[in-house]
Amino acid sequence: MTSYDYIVVGAGVIGSSTAYALAKQGKSTLLLEQFPIPHTRGSSHGGSRVTRKAFRLQEFHSQIMMKAYPMWETLEKEARVELFKQVGMLSTTHSCHEGLTKYFTKQTKLLNSKDVSQMYPLMTFPENEMAHLDEDAGILYASKCVMAFQKIFLSNGGVIKDNCKVRSIIPGDTVTVHTDDGDFQAKGLVLACGPWSSEILSNIGVFLPLKARTVDVCYWKEKPGYDHSKLPAFVSLLENCIIYGVPPSEYNGLMKITLHDSVPCESADTRDITDDELVARHLDKLKKYVASTFPHLIPEPAIRERCMYTITPDTVSIIDSHPTYKNIVFGAGFSGQGFKFAPVAGSMLADLVQNKTPDLLVDEMRASRFVTKSKL
Repeated sequence: MTSYDYIVVGAGVIGSSTAYALAKQGKSTLLLEQFPIPHTRGSSHGGSRVTRKAFRLQEFHSQIMMKAYPMWETLEKEARVELFKQVGMLSTTHSCHEGLTKYFTKQTKLLNSKDVSQMYPLMTFPENEMAHLDEDAGILYASKCVMAFQKIFLSNGGVIKDNCKVRSIIPGDTVTVHTDDGDFQAKGLVLACGPWSSEILSNIGVFLPLKARTVDVCYWKEKPGYDHSKLPAFVSLLENCIIYGVPPSEYNGLMKITLHDSVPCESADTRDITDDELVARHLDKLKKYVASTFPHLIPEPAIRERCMYTITPDTVSIIDSHPTYKNIVFGAGFSGQGFKFAPVAGSMLADLVQNKTPDLLVDEMRASRFVTKSKL
């Protein structure tokens, strides 16, 4: 049986970041992934994710983002590949301006609809529209980020085994992991399993209120003669939904615009079995929004791609250790917005599995906040 200092299960962006952090500290680390790498079954694939320093949730999220930016820059330099493009981010609303003010920090500029129309004539907004502009925001090239973490992890002596599903875990001072490709041991285990988190955590006595959901990411084609590549990323806070998008960066001439809303599914393994009527209603909302806000895009998606969300009741991710076995830690429920946190989340998990106290790990991110709803 092969032994390591640490084993990380899940080679998405959170698991890969954790493995990277451990290997850079000189720890012998095994990174396990149930699917062949790369794959599109989880939450870390695709060409782009929006990232920003200004953030709408708790103050600790802004502190995490301030730490994450230089960590992304370090990874860029190490991997010698561009991972981030600064394009700015426009955040708009016409019905909940007070909410929009709370959504952001003093790092943003407040604009009215006239300002927005002058700056971005390819976008159309109502006269009473208000917006914040975060000039530091931009795009993370998602798949490249995951590959960069894995590249540096391997260069520091890490081992990756993909197409290797975990079948069971035996806790103890030494953790044993049984897989399709043999058994492995380590003094510590990190579980970063995305939408499969509930399945694997419940097998070791951790029950959390996580829900796997799906999102159809849509790409919209430019009409002939128009170039949307100079637009910022954006998020529109509407009365009954949130819609976000990025300028063409993944597919030539196609702008990514989609709902920050999701459709329930039975499990991560049945993600393609969803409520077709609800999916159709979501798509209809998007078509109407694109037609009114981006008149120079064809209001019919050219490409639709499915992505997984893992949702917590309060939309805040979970980073914590097993209540009995402190050498087993987990990160889960990143809720469709955790990609930008990945370097910090990985660093936290790497510290936690080594029985260190992670910087910025607050009680609001601990599993204990759901103690009345779980057995943890």
